[in-house]
Amino acid sequence: MILTLLLACPNPDAAKDSGAAEAWPGWAEEADDTAADPSANADDSAEEELDIEYPECEPDGCIELAEAVDRGFATIGYGYAGIVVDNLGPYAICFERWYTFLSSESQDAVAGTTSDTELPVGEELHIPYAEWGDDQEAWWCIEHNQYTASGAAYSFNGSRAPSRVSQWTNDASDDDSDSTEDHDDYSRADGVPQTQHNVWDYIAERPVFIVGRDMNWFEVEGKQSVEVVLEVHNLGREDGTAQVLEKLPPGWTASDLSPAPLREEVASDGSTQLAWSVDLEAAVEPSDPYAPTEYDIAKLRYTLTYAGSCSGREIGYAPNVSWQDGTGSAWISEGAPLIIECCDSSDGMLPGGGGHGP
Repeated sequence: MILTLLLACPNPDAAKDSGAAEAWPGWAEEADDTAADPSANADDSAEEELDIEYPECEPDGCIELAEAVDRGFATIGYGYAGIVVDNLGPYAICFERWYTFLSSESQDAVAGTTSDTELPVGEELHIPYAEWGDDQEAWWCIEHNQYTASGAAYSFNGSRAPSRVSQWTNDASDDDSDSTEDHDDYSRADGVPQTQHNVWDYIAERPVFIVGRDMNWFEVEGKQSVEVVLEVHNLGREDGTAQVLEKLPPGWTASDLSPAPLREEVASDGSTQLAWSVDLEAAVEPSDPYAPTEYDIAKLRYTLTYAGSCSGREIGYAPNVSWQDGTGSAWISEGAPLIIECCDSSDGMLPGGGGHGP
């Protein structure tokens, strides 16, 4: 494949010519609707392409981007003038927050929307660089030197954008005190807005953590167990220590934890909270602009056993990672909810194992 290469972040004018949440989102069990028409959420082309037999436990509406990637229902890549999310079906995708996308071939990025977006089956979401305004999608660099590469694939493990970074991308600011709002401030000689320099400068001077999972969606039957792997990256160019929290709804149990957590507590409602502390070294950005940044990664593993009635979909909680930067300010990053899908195997199961790698 031939890659079209652009040095570091693209020129924002060229792009134009071509476009902090709760730590524990609510747990819910989706109803088993045997009367629902499975074809209502899928077009004919997507159904034919994936050759799917639909089980009874259909999602109630759009599904999380992390689930779509896990199941091979979505791809993320770099297009001609920005990041492209392609919904292959069979469900609409909820694109609700700012996410962190990583690539060994292209510029690592945070990307998101200023308002909730539902991506229909068979459509693409085009996310341009450094846009600013209401109802606007945009992406911003979290690497400073690597080239972007047309056609490059991005991995996504459910990691949201770090809270401090998404404040700059979402909110008005004037960090250089020149009376020009930073998104519209192109006074730097390199032609990128001050907001981009705010992100680069912060990452260059402090630890910045993200958290996701190797897989966020699992298909189980009865009391089947699966291995869950939490993944914590330090995007910052400084060493740091962070606390990682994972919460399991009642009826979900964890065992074989590696490494052992600092705490494992069962609340009065039957939910379980797991807490780890991780020490991660600073990210290393190679001088070669074709090479990816090297991130220190902690992998936290445990065996999840689901003791439910095998009656549908259950949506759990998102993990989070919290830390203090060099100024003493506290920040948090979140992942995606953990989803357990358990249906009568005679109905035919949806395929899984799409994975995250390019």
